[in-house]
Amino acid sequence: MRLPTAEALRGRIPDMNDGIIATAGVIEGILAAGAGTDALLAASLAATIAGASSLGGVKLSEAAAERDAELVLVEDEISDLARSPEAEAAELAAHYEAQGVEPSLAAEVARQVSAHDALGAQLDIEHGIRDRTPRSAPFVAAFGGALAFILGGALPIAIVLLAPPEARAPATVVAVLISLSLTAWITARLGRASVARTVVRALVIGAVTLLISVVAGSFLPDPDGG
Repeated sequence: MRLPTAEALRGRIPDMNDGIIATAGVIEGILAAGAGTDALLAASLAATIAGASSLGGVKLSEAAAERDAELVLVEDEISDLARSPEAEAAELAAHYEAQGVEPSLAAEVARQVSAHDALGAQLDIEHGIRDRTPRSAPFVAAFGGALAFILGGALPIAIVLLAPPEARAPATVVAVLISLSLTAWITARLGRASVARTVVRALVIGAVTLLISVVAGSFLPDPDGG
């Protein structure tokens, strides 16, 4: 089983942050409206499930569209190779010459590369495609995005279950901000970006989202009918 790359992990962190912020925002809004435990749990679970399903669908559509575009390029290259393999080999030789290889050597390299994997060479040189996207990629992307969202949403839900009623609102805020700081730090380290800017940006977005949720929730009627 191949472990996920650092780039893949970095790509999942925003999905997890979405789960944290979206679910926590719902909880803070419902708390501001005066909801009890049952309403909080129902709203937070519904928000997490709906958010994960929506994100999974988006990831599936995006990955499927990218794979479809790649398949079009593959079909075009197959057609070009079938119609004029000499011209395609000449394109490879011209590419190697542009990289500083002598013309005679470039032509020989192009010939050998074409003999080994003409389609792969054309996809790599012309389109930067070195690894063909597998059929399962859209489903993997959808599952990964949905799972990351659920893992993020699990944190504020755990606060609802574990924290005493009077401490739920501040505990949720603290937990969310700490979690966003951690995920932002990981993102910055994996991407070799500024840790300070990344953390501050994540905290500002999270704080503003929670504030909007609290303000909006204060105008809502009590979900428990109180």
